[in-house]
Amino acid sequence: MIRSKTRLLAAPAAALMALSGLAAVDAAADAPSYGPAVPVLTRGTFADPPASVRPKYRWWQPLAYTDDKELGRELDQIKKAGGGGAEVAPFSVEGAGNNTPEFLKTYGWGTPLWAEKTRTMLAQAKSKGLGLDFTIGPRWPAIVPNVADVNHPSAQQQIVFSHEFHKGGTSRSGALPTNFDTAPPAGAKRTLIAALVAKCEDAGCASAGAPRLLDRASVTDVTSKVDAQGALTVDFPGDDKSTYALIAFYQTPSGQSLSGYTATGTNYALDPFSKAGAKATTDFYDEHILTPDVRKLLAQMGESDLFEDSLEVGKTQKWTSEMVAQWTKLRGYSPVEVLPALAGAGDQGITERPFFDFGGGVGTRVRTDYRQTLSDLYIRNRLDVLREWGHRHHISTRIQPYGIPVDVSEAASHIDVPEGESLAFGQSVGAYSNVQDYRVVATGAHMSGQPVVSDECCAFSGSVWGSTAGAGTDASNLQAVYRGFAGGVNQVVWHGLPYLSRGPEGAGPQSAWPGMTYGGNTSYSEAWGDKGGPNWADYRAVNDNLARMQLVLRQGKPRFDLAVYWQDFGMNGTGTTGSGANKLIQSSSALASAGYTYEYLSPAHLRRKDATYSHGALFGDGSAYRAVLLNDQKTMPVDAAEKLLRLARQGLPVVIAGDVPSTVPGAADPAREDARLKSVVSELLRQRGVVRVASEADAPKALRNLQVTPAATPQDGSGALLDVRRQDGSTNYYYLYNQTNTATAQKVTLTGDGVPYRLDTWTGEITPITDYEAGHGTVTVPVRVAGNDATVIAVTPRRDATFPGRPGRPGNRPEHGKDVPQPVRLGEWSLSVDSWGPGASGLPGDTAHKALGPVTVKAGADGALPAWSAITPANGHPVDLKDVSGVGTYTAHVTLDDDWKGIDAAELDLGTPVDTVRVNVNGHDLPALNQADLRHVQVGRHLRPGNNTITVRVASTLLNAVRVAPGTGASSRAPMDYGLFGPVTLTAAGGDRPVLTAEALEPELPLADGGYNRANVLVTNASGRAADVTVTASSAEGITAKPEHGRVKVPARGSVTVPVELRDKGVASGTSALKVTVRSDAGPSAATAVTLRHSGDLALNPGGAPFPRVVATASQDRYPAKLAVDGSPDTFWVSWGRAAGQGPTPAEPAYFGIDFGAPVRFGSVVVGGRSNYGARDYAVQVSSDGRTWRTVATATDTPKEGGTTTFPEVTARHVRIAVSRSWDGIGANVQMSGFSVRPTASPSVPTTAGSPR
Repeated sequence: MIRSKTRLLAAPAAALMALSGLAAVDAAADAPSYGPAVPVLTRGTFADPPASVRPKYRWWQPLAYTDDKELGRELDQIKKAGGGGAEVAPFSVEGAGNNTPEFLKTYGWGTPLWAEKTRTMLAQAKSKGLGLDFTIGPRWPAIVPNVADVNHPSAQQQIVFSHEFHKGGTSRSGALPTNFDTAPPAGAKRTLIAALVAKCEDAGCASAGAPRLLDRASVTDVTSKVDAQGALTVDFPGDDKSTYALIAFYQTPSGQSLSGYTATGTNYALDPFSKAGAKATTDFYDEHILTPDVRKLLAQMGESDLFEDSLEVGKTQKWTSEMVAQWTKLRGYSPVEVLPALAGAGDQGITERPFFDFGGGVGTRVRTDYRQTLSDLYIRNRLDVLREWGHRHHISTRIQPYGIPVDVSEAASHIDVPEGESLAFGQSVGAYSNVQDYRVVATGAHMSGQPVVSDECCAFSGSVWGSTAGAGTDASNLQAVYRGFAGGVNQVVWHGLPYLSRGPEGAGPQSAWPGMTYGGNTSYSEAWGDKGGPNWADYRAVNDNLARMQLVLRQGKPRFDLAVYWQDFGMNGTGTTGSGANKLIQSSSALASAGYTYEYLSPAHLRRKDATYSHGALFGDGSAYRAVLLNDQKTMPVDAAEKLLRLARQGLPVVIAGDVPSTVPGAADPAREDARLKSVVSELLRQRGVVRVASEADAPKALRNLQVTPAATPQDGSGALLDVRRQDGSTNYYYLYNQTNTATAQKVTLTGDGVPYRLDTWTGEITPITDYEAGHGTVTVPVRVAGNDATVIAVTPRRDATFPGRPGRPGNRPEHGKDVPQPVRLGEWSLSVDSWGPGASGLPGDTAHKALGPVTVKAGADGALPAWSAITPANGHPVDLKDVSGVGTYTAHVTLDDDWKGIDAAELDLGTPVDTVRVNVNGHDLPALNQADLRHVQVGRHLRPGNNTITVRVASTLLNAVRVAPGTGASSRAPMDYGLFGPVTLTAAGGDRPVLTAEALEPELPLADGGYNRANVLVTNASGRAADVTVTASSAEGITAKPEHGRVKVPARGSVTVPVELRDKGVASGTSALKVTVRSDAGPSAATAVTLRHSGDLALNPGGAPFPRVVATASQDRYPAKLAVDGSPDTFWVSWGRAAGQGPTPAEPAYFGIDFGAPVRFGSVVVGGRSNYGARDYAVQVSSDGRTWRTVATATDTPKEGGTTTFPEVTARHVRIAVSRSWDGIGANVQMSGFSVRPTASPSVPTTAGSPR
């Protein structure tokens, strides 16, 4: 009979350091910064940034099957396009016979020829002044040729289990069970970790579903009873009313492998948690790739990056050979008897429904310890080993530290250049978006003092040959880059530039025009280079712009207002998440809307030697946080709480929103540790500078009361602007990013002394801002930023060649009383197209050009010009541009009357062309244009009264030509619209008379029947005197429009934003126009129009207008909340949660709601379902202020396809549903394909009456 051992989780005193977390990986505080020196920003370096701050290109290559001259040509292409270097990424070689051992012995990765190619590329890059990086191996995950045996000790490992059930009072004898949850790979060696016997809490557990609860006190280790043949004889205690489980845990190789890359055939993925796995790579490099010549070149170049992609290491449950010993050392107890909590825990160890579990939260704690141990081993045994080796060879590590259970912000501090990616972090602009994921990565770099945070950008799924620079499509490269910059990124690595392969006929994309891509012609974007799209020629200007931004974002040191305490082992963006604060703070949060900037502080950071509070800053030599926020943080290690208490006693302000920490995350002596934690937190709450508030929404007020104000404070509090601040001595640099789809114009107060300067990253010009207000240690400046665009401002007291100081105020030029010229619409153009297509050979890179046109294109009544796809013979045109890619040259002749005399400033509004644009006015090429904002092209000084010629060159992507070319396999892809779409308008903006302009910041707005919205009109006075302006608004019948201020004073050469309140009283469909007219008392006037789109849905907002505003507790990166109100049934919102049990519950519901902007009346909500993932149970709640809520209806067992919940009509500004259960069988999340709010029930969906409360 087996006797149960005493409770394992009570730890001896010697283990207390492990219990509090101090036995975790050593902090990186003392690790020296390693990497390129940061160039100083001067007028010269800003005009022409050096290569070290320029974007890089991932350079896909067919192993060593390359031509040296072509390698040199492609490096030249990168340099010509404004790139600063390349990352060599070897991929397999397409074509029959190109993955045979014979072929790979010559051309495979790691061969002598590969080492020679490495030398060749380094030498060529060095001669051209470019940097050169290398991926850690071919493709991913990391492999090396000499790990070709599944049982190699350096290969990746997994933990598997088998089990059987027995009634109490019985016996069993024989081999251990073999019903493994995951079958070990063929030929894999199995190593028994432990054989355990445990009593089920429920006697019927043998037929029950997961999780099957076990009696923790009954667990008994019977491993020693297993004989050499793997047999076990055991007697089970109790009687037939009890059930026992026999569980055997084994370590086996995972079997994950790659083939077709090396001469040794199949190579097995390396263990990311053992030193053996890391050394397999470093030893191979030392012996086979780093030849004497390569080492010499690396030393001469100064630094090259060794890049490792995110850890896509399969769906097996992770393990490593020394796991038990390391767990015991790091966590303070042996994991053996708690292994049942890991049975079926999944590849990330985060499920709340494992096959077996322990009650009372013990299983959750064990799984947290599991993830923490894996994180510690990954950092210690991989990141630190690779970095130490790299530094000996003048190599920096650049790594994406996610994809496995890992504390990302801590891991990032052990990497020379930590990297994120737009793909995994999501590209959508939403309440959550990917900005916060980037900040987790950036925090690590800022902690270790590393100057560079990298971003793999912009891999849009299914968009190869079709991504655009500006806002013309969803696959906008600039939007994705700018979001990364807002999250702390300051280095772009473009994805990517394929080598110009010309493989044998039939070898797929390599053998046919246009050439090799990553994954074929329906895969991820992009395929840059001379063989790429027509828009490639314009990326010199794009890269110059980004290089200037990256130069700014590396100056000095980062500065953030807050540190948000956050412990997790992964990020939502990567499919991994876990304990602690389970949601990052949204980019549309109350804190962000108030202007506060924040990063994410891991408990590991609090253990660092430099975690000190001095002169009002925490980590003063790093991000200099001025306060710490705990956001609904329920768990915390005791030592982290103790450190926070010490800092609070020293004066560090702390705001605690929601719940306070009450449990430690781990399983070592939890009762004792929980009691210690509660005692520390209780003392923390008694500190003078510690404030507790109900939620994050109350944090801004609490911070202001603690005298912690944002370094950058936006005037309107809309949440449109996100800022990044860098401080270099007395100079403060600000990057301001508009995260919305519509333009914003407002004043922003910036911390800093001296004069503000606008740094134009498109032209390289640095210009003092004259219309600013100086405060005590601050300046207030006007900013206008287009939707998804960014701008850079510096504030400095310096007086030098770069920042010469404040110029005199602009003088009052003589102003004449002549009429101001009215805007001119350019409605007729002559279009000629240079069409691109496959050349006669059909080979990659052989592009033929054909001249089409000229053809006359005319605008419709609304000013819209036809897209190329509509310029066809069927539509009366002499040419067919339906399937054409290329460069279109639009020429318009416009005659300006004498009213334009003396006008020296004018703007050309081009709308949103696709794709890149250049403009010539009367023979003068304009400087590089802001491709993210083509509504304000400055053309005034080149215009003249009389005849003028304006030429607009529009370069498309290559997609439409690829679709119809033979052999590309892309015919199923949807075609793109190219060209100049209009309306194109020319507007006077300044000269020798008063000039007044009006601009609708939102050209279109949704306005539902019974609904509210707000149009914002920017009124600009270009004269030298302040103007008193009358504002009026007119609209269609049934629409009321009222300017918030009927009279405004607009400063000289300044702007004022005037909101116009809109109400819809009965218009439920179609469109109407809002016209806003502004007139100065001195005579000048201007007008602008907004298109209003009407519906019966008070929540509908397909364009991302300011209202109705979506508010959700959390969203997954690729499925933001805005997708539930965009009017499309094919898009959907997904709440937080990736694993079983992480979805909404009655105790922690998922909230999704709407802020209408003002009170409206309604009586039903329509929730769109998502098959087996939709909302099942929810409450409908309303509020007048977004803080105090009342329930007006409840819905239970709502149909899976969605339904309508009705209730007595109410008037409220806010509505939300609190989802407490979804149809998801494992309770991972809730998903909604739509959310509508209506006055009454909609007849088009199932209707259920709610239960008012």
